[in-house]
Amino acid sequence: MNQLKEFNKDCHKWLTNIPPHQWARSHFSGRAVSDVLLSNMCEVFNRWLIDARDKPIVTALEYIREYLMKRIVNVLKHQSKCDGPITPAATKTFEKIKEEESQCSILWNGGQQYQVSGLHGRQCVVDMGRRECACRKWELTGMPCKHAMACLNNMAFNNQQVGVPEEWVHQVHWLMRWKETYKFHIVPLNGKSMWPKSNDPTKILPPLKIATAGRPKKNRRKSAEKISEMNEKENFSRKGKSKQCGKCGTYGHNKRGCTNEASTCVGTKTSSKRRREEKGSIPD
Repeated sequence: MNQLKEFNKDCHKWLTNIPPHQWARSHFSGRAVSDVLLSNMCEVFNRWLIDARDKPIVTALEYIREYLMKRIVNVLKHQSKCDGPITPAATKTFEKIKEEESQCSILWNGGQQYQVSGLHGRQCVVDMGRRECACRKWELTGMPCKHAMACLNNMAFNNQQVGVPEEWVHQVHWLMRWKETYKFHIVPLNGKSMWPKSNDPTKILPPLKIATAGRPKKNRRKSAEKISEMNEKENFSRKGKSKQCGKCGTYGHNKRGCTNEASTCVGTKTSSKRRREEKGSIPD
């Protein structure tokens, strides 16, 4: 934070008003067993519901229900092809951790604690009994870090009961727990013509809507910060750029405000035709 204050005081002031446990991995509790700071899971789900946003509430709920039915079936098909103690995504991450384990050196205290040193001189204390490491990756992600994996290999070398390394991974990453999450199925429903009639005298009317010009927007409205970020990244903004007329080719105005004479304008001819005439490929 001190380095950030020297780099940008406004950013430092903005971050100090936000509790650290909401944005800094160093202050995460570990209860979620995840160090992800993104909302990609919600964004993907939200993207698939674009077609249901402009529909009536019952129709929109039916669209969501049918989508979830198909989503669960696709996951079940994928699960039937999986084999292993942990999920495929966890297996891919765990294999990378195993490769990094060879870079560590171990010093055992004779009990359940180890002193592990890495390539760059970083030294961490690992408590295998409490399943904790000073780097906190084991606590946050639920997977043994490279320091813990080095300790597991040292324990196996000293004839200690270690078992399969995947047994030290938190249960949230187990394939069995993933299957339990999707064991509940959504019940299919009959069509609207077979739904029971309601005896409630209250009649719900649609909200008043004023028709506006143009096609109705279906995408959600982006915030000012998001639009500013997109402009900086993709250079969409025309701020600071000089306008070029598409009719006469001069700068300082656009085609709509062009007052040049027709004889001096090049807009009466297409750009490709004008280039061919300049090369002399079109006879008089």
